[in-house]
Amino acid sequence: MRNQVVIVIGIFVLTGCAAGGGQPTSPSDVPTPSPSDEIVSPAPSPAGKGVTISGVFGSDAIEGGCAYLQAANGTRYQVLYPAGWTLERGPFRLVGPDGKVAASGGERVTVRGSLANDMASTCQIGPIFRATEVVSVK
Repeated sequence: MRNQVVIVIGIFVLTGCAAGGGQPTSPSDVPTPSPSDEIVSPAPSPAGKGVTISGVFGSDAIEGGCAYLQAANGTRYQVLYPAGWTLERGPFRLVGPDGKVAASGGERVTVRGSLANDMASTCQIGPIFRATEVVSVK
């Protein structure tokens, strides 16, 4: 009887995970940033590093705290920052490769890179953006 209960619970868990909670289910379902998402440079940059997005740096309690940039239209981008950049909790902040705090929650951050349509995340807050550069913090 106990094994049957475990199996039934496992099926419910797997079914819930497979449902995706309304999140994109394939790379083609991931929205492409638009001008309303505060894209500063919709065309590739001169250095060929992709597009630039800007948003308010924030965090939520999903999976222990997931960081995002929230554009003016409300879209939240989960940003994968370049090597050397780290996210800290308590207090929540973005720390640069030099060890200095670059941004705290509520500040505007601009990054350059591209959508990571080939990735999935436990955060499920929105499209994943792979940053190649942190352009500015205000």
